[in-house]
Amino acid sequence: MKRAIKISAATIFMAVMLVFTLNLNGQSRKELEKLRNKKEKEIRQTKKQLNETKKKKEKSGEVLTMLQKQIKQKEELVEVYNTELNKIDHDIDEMSKDVKELNSEIEILKNEFSKLVLQGYKSRHASSKINFLFSSKNFSQALRRFIYLKKILNFRKKQLLLIKNKKYEKNRNLEILEKTKAEKLGIVKRNEKVKTELEEDKTEVEDLLVSLGKKEKNLQDELRKKEKAYRELDAAIKRAIEAEIEIARKKAEAERKRKIEEQEREKRKNKNKNSKPVKPEKPYEAPPGTKFGEMKNRLQWPVNNGSISLGFGNHRHPTLPDVTIINNGINISVMPETSVKAVFEGEVSAILKIPGMKNTVLIKHGDFFTVYSKLENVSVQKGDRVKSGQKVGTIWTDNEGKCELHFEVWQGNQRLDPQKWLVMK
Repeated sequence: MKRAIKISAATIFMAVMLVFTLNLNGQSRKELEKLRNKKEKEIRQTKKQLNETKKKKEKSGEVLTMLQKQIKQKEELVEVYNTELNKIDHDIDEMSKDVKELNSEIEILKNEFSKLVLQGYKSRHASSKINFLFSSKNFSQALRRFIYLKKILNFRKKQLLLIKNKKYEKNRNLEILEKTKAEKLGIVKRNEKVKTELEEDKTEVEDLLVSLGKKEKNLQDELRKKEKAYRELDAAIKRAIEAEIEIARKKAEAERKRKIEEQEREKRKNKNKNSKPVKPEKPYEAPPGTKFGEMKNRLQWPVNNGSISLGFGNHRHPTLPDVTIINNGINISVMPETSVKAVFEGEVSAILKIPGMKNTVLIKHGDFFTVYSKLENVSVQKGDRVKSGQKVGTIWTDNEGKCELHFEVWQGNQRLDPQKWLVMK
């Protein structure tokens, strides 16, 4: 069991949230709305899984892990809400300024139009338009006066239309402003609700930590069992992959020998004909998983609905101090009886049974491998060709009532971070 470097959890959290907030500030309101909907969906899903786990095991490390995950999701959602509210406030300020400017423009246009109407009224009483035209000295002057009067009339019409358009624009902006204010009010209410839930979750975590602290020995025993199961799984995967690599090596060697023998036969056949020696071909190599290798960040998830409960790499234990959990893949929390699917086409290389991990399916994709562990039932057999999205089994519900897929990606005998291969949700 490895010792963790002691770094303040608050420091780590603040650093993560700072990066998260900086990323949020660069997003548009539409992007933030999409992110908000995604976070709300994740929280609903985690809450559902948490309630299912609580029914089966009220006070456990799994409940604590899910609660901590839910807290993190809600804190991220609050950050999204706050950023969104800041952008809405900015939009409201801008729209309010626009409405104020439009009001000023409308007043100016109305005053100008009133002056034109008054001027026309005075002109009409001083002398009629007809007299104005007939008092012209000649036809050319009369034509110029006619054009002048027509221009005045057209200008009045344009001013009137401009006033109407400005009023329409103002009313439209006011409608948008009211809708934006209503949207802001809705987000404020949701934000306050999440903040209240967040405080309740934190209180529940504190109480659970006290309760679990009294059961530290049981937790240590439980952790040792899990570590043993994961070690056995890792060893079994390595053996299966090494066997596949050896099979591929023998095939390549046999093919290389066949090519050499074929070349020797050609040499003997052509020896008496003074032909040029046959150029030796390169040794045969097993086709690498080039297609799979091109699927980084593009692979579909092995389950339809699920969220990562434990990522790849090293993690601090939620309750045991100075304990590091090592994960060679990712754990995905799902609902009971969830179907597990192949993320890419390939061949079933092995089906393993490991105590504490139930059933495991290993699928070969050229020189890549994917691992699907903690399956109750397996729907494929060794040697089967599977398609992308084909069902390989059904998730197992463990003794703690937890439903969690353990998923790994390997290239040869090297472990890879599966999250970097799956499409971003």
